[in-house]
Amino acid sequence: MSYITKLAETEEEYLSLRRLNHRVFALEVGQHEPTHDEVLPDRYEQKSRYLISLHGGAVIGMLAIQDRPPFSIEQRLEDVSLLERLKGRKLEVRLLAIDPEHRNRMVMAELLGTMIELAIAEGYEVLLISGIEERLSMYRKFGFKAVGPPVPSGKARYVPMLLSLSEMPARIREDIERWRRRTGSGA
Repeated sequence: MSYITKLAETEEEYLSLRRLNHRVFALEVGQHEPTHDEVLPDRYEQKSRYLISLHGGAVIGMLAIQDRPPFSIEQRLEDVSLLERLKGRKLEVRLLAIDPEHRNRMVMAELLGTMIELAIAEGYEVLLISGIEERLSMYRKFGFKAVGPPVPSGKARYVPMLLSLSEMPARIREDIERWRRRTGSGA
């Protein structure tokens, strides 16, 4: 299967990512209440960029990135001043969502690999996330560390986490390089 990963640009792509956002975070995760129009806009949309994964022209994966406070992770931190004490440029990564039919494919590798390449190329040093509690082992494999306890949001629980890109595990860097060679992409 062939996937294209890129930044969202068109209104059609934005509408499709809002629909995917609804399917995953309202219907599946239960963080938000379902809406009648099956569209869930991101409250940080005006200051975010969205990496999307396309298959056959359809948006089947997405994640949001943004670097301007306030960060959504602030709502999950016991001590918000932690963010001010962190050295280096910060990039918040949010709303990782992949259509269930494509979760066992290369979509996650393409989205995360592209995001990490972009973060490094643009000079970011720290990634911030709010990881779903049930998926902590996946985030830890990437080198993310919890910086607070789980916090409820709707039916979901999120753990504030961060990753210093300089401390990213070597195997993740190797996986990104393998993915880059396989897909022919590059920074």
